[in-house]
Amino acid sequence: MRLLAVLFVFAIILPISSMAQTSQETSFSSNGSAATVLIEEHTATYCTTCAEIDPMLLQFLEDNGNRAIRIAMHPLGEDPLGSEISSHRLALQGGELAVTPTFVMDGRVVSQGSVDRIDMQMNLRSSEIAKEGVISIEGEVDVSQNSIHVSSPKLVLGIEEHLTIFIVEREVSLEPGTASNGLDKNHDVARAMLSLDAGGNISSEILPTGWDSLVHDAEGPSVEFFADEMDPYSFDVVIVLEKSEGGDRSVLSSTLVALSDRSEGRQNISTLPVVAALASMSIALFIVQSRR
Repeated sequence: MRLLAVLFVFAIILPISSMAQTSQETSFSSNGSAATVLIEEHTATYCTTCAEIDPMLLQFLEDNGNRAIRIAMHPLGEDPLGSEISSHRLALQGGELAVTPTFVMDGRVVSQGSVDRIDMQMNLRSSEIAKEGVISIEGEVDVSQNSIHVSSPKLVLGIEEHLTIFIVEREVSLEPGTASNGLDKNHDVARAMLSLDAGGNISSEILPTGWDSLVHDAEGPSVEFFADEMDPYSFDVVIVLEKSEGGDRSVLSSTLVALSDRSEGRQNISTLPVVAALASMSIALFIVQSRR
C-alpha cells in the first residue's frame, strides 16, 4: 500500500507540473450598452477633497451598474500614480487641470471641485439625455502571460471617428503615508492609452515604462499590449468610440471588459495534462496489482 501511495503521488504531481507550464490564454468579451456614460475623473493623491468623496463615488458606481464607467486619471508631478494621460485627455477639451477633482462625462466637463451623490446622479442623467444617438460597441480581449490583446471585430470607424483603448488598474495600494491625502487604496487608475484613427493608424499613445504595443492587421480595430512583468488580471479594459468635430472630441459609446474578475472569462486550457494524469494513475495501479 505504501508503494501504491508513492506511485499515486508521483502520477499526480508530474502531469500537474507540466500543466502549470502549459501556456494559457483567457478570452473576455463585452457587448456594451449604448447608454453607458464614460466618466473621466481627474484626481490626485494630494487632493483632500478627492479622498473625501471617494467612498461616495465607489458606491455611486456600484449602484448605477453599467450606466457609468469611471477612469481615474492622475497628473504628472508629485502624484506617484501620475501619467500624461490626464493632461492629454484634458487638452482634447481645450483645457488644463486647474481644480481636482474634475469630472468629464462623455467628453464634457460637468463639474470641478467637491461633488455629492445628487450632483453625480444629475450629471449622469444629463449626459445620458445628451447622447448623440444610440451606438453600442463590442469588445473582445485575449489575455496571456505578458500580453493583453484588445479588438472590436465588427466596428468600422468613420472618417472623423477614433477608437481609444484604456488599460486601467482596478485597485492600486500605496504604502501608508505615500498619498498626502491619506487615500492609500485607489481604484480604476489609468495606466495606458492608445487611440486609432479610421485608417487604423495610431493617433496618440501613452504607455508605462517597459510596455509596448502592436496594431494588428485585422477586419476591425485590433491592438496588443505587451509587458515583461505584467499581471493582466489586475487590469480592466475600457474601449471608447469617439468623434472629432472642429478640434473637440465627444464620446459616442464606451464599454468595459473586466479582466480583474476572471469568472467572466472563458479559459482555453489544454486538457492533455489531465488525460496524462489519469493515464499515469492507471499504469501505476496496474503495476502494483501485477506484483501482488
